[in-house]
Amino acid sequence: MKNDKGFAYLVYSRVFRSVALIFMTLGSPLYLALLNLSLAEIGLVYVGVMAFTAFLSVGLGMLGDRFGYKKSLILGEIAPMAGAAVLALSQNIWLVGVGVTIAGISGVAGGMRGAFSPGMTAYTASTYPNHGERVKKLGTLVIAASVSSVFGAILLLSQSYIIPILGAAGAFRALFGVAALMLFVSFLCLFSLEENPRPAKSTRIMKPESMRYMIRISALSVLNGAGMGLSLPLLPLMFAIAFKLPADTTALYIGMIYIPSYIATAIGSNISKKLSGKLDIMEVASVARMANGLLLGLLGVIFFMQYYGFLVYLPLLDAAAFVYSCRSFAAGFGSASISAVSVKGIHGEDYGTATSIQGLAGNISQASSGISGYLAEVSLPAPLFAGAILQTLSGYLYPKLLNEKKDTG
Repeated sequence: MKNDKGFAYLVYSRVFRSVALIFMTLGSPLYLALLNLSLAEIGLVYVGVMAFTAFLSVGLGMLGDRFGYKKSLILGEIAPMAGAAVLALSQNIWLVGVGVTIAGISGVAGGMRGAFSPGMTAYTASTYPNHGERVKKLGTLVIAASVSSVFGAILLLSQSYIIPILGAAGAFRALFGVAALMLFVSFLCLFSLEENPRPAKSTRIMKPESMRYMIRISALSVLNGAGMGLSLPLLPLMFAIAFKLPADTTALYIGMIYIPSYIATAIGSNISKKLSGKLDIMEVASVARMANGLLLGLLGVIFFMQYYGFLVYLPLLDAAAFVYSCRSFAAGFGSASISAVSVKGIHGEDYGTATSIQGLAGNISQASSGISGYLAEVSLPAPLFAGAILQTLSGYLYPKLLNEKKDTG
């Protein structure tokens, strides 16, 4: 791989980051349940996670506009690394809560999870100003992250084999330690990045044209983020409850469910990368978001049948895993276009602040995970249906809210 602006090291960073964060994102709700927290209590823990992640993202984004996005990326890696270390060192429930919070283990455990961190989209937009090249670079990062996510799931399923040696909680703690080491390697890789000189900041916050576009993108981020928060952070635990997975092999089953989804994400992103320049990025972003929502609704139907005993003689677990993989394919196909659209109408000097505020909108709205736990205790499939409606709506509104005639990026 050509090492332009240290891009190869950015890929290496995303590889190690993805393995660590996928394990942590999949394993954390299972670990919290192992420590006897209820679904509702776990949902409330994730409210704190979303809030911390959102405000960290805004601070690092504004810092990046003034001092460089490389610095944002480096500083942004410290929190998850420290969180993983705390989870590895202590089983105290309060310290575990702190560890999960500062690790920023939020959102969906999808193949793109490790590709993006505070400053990532802004760094890519600033370093690769051409839209076609930008989409290809983002596609490469998503592919690398998705393939690496498979190993994050393998790390999770290995917990079932370590239980006889260390016990269930001890096995999780040992693997959190492995995740902390991987995040440290990712942290070191980021020092090898190069960055274009930052344009002088001419406004205190951002230019008016950037602000107008950012507000519309943020509105869509709120809808999508609320849908994700309702349906996805607790999904590994919801799989375990709905399908009555054995306690000593839950991690094994969850890992096997998610591995095909990461492969599907990589395939979708690779196809998108090959078609870069041939498809309208706004249409791709819209269709991908709507497909995510509709497939999430179909997953809810399968959970409903399983949870309430309809057609349980069918291989519903296999069907659920297949539908989730299809959703991951759509997410991978649309990821680079969605990221490119998010900065399409933003001025170059405002990338960091604008993308961070978008991230703030998305992360704060993911605090709907607090409601998710309560909804799931009333009816387990309910969060999936609610999330499906919001995600589908966000995709439908994409071209209606973002029909910019002028590209200022």
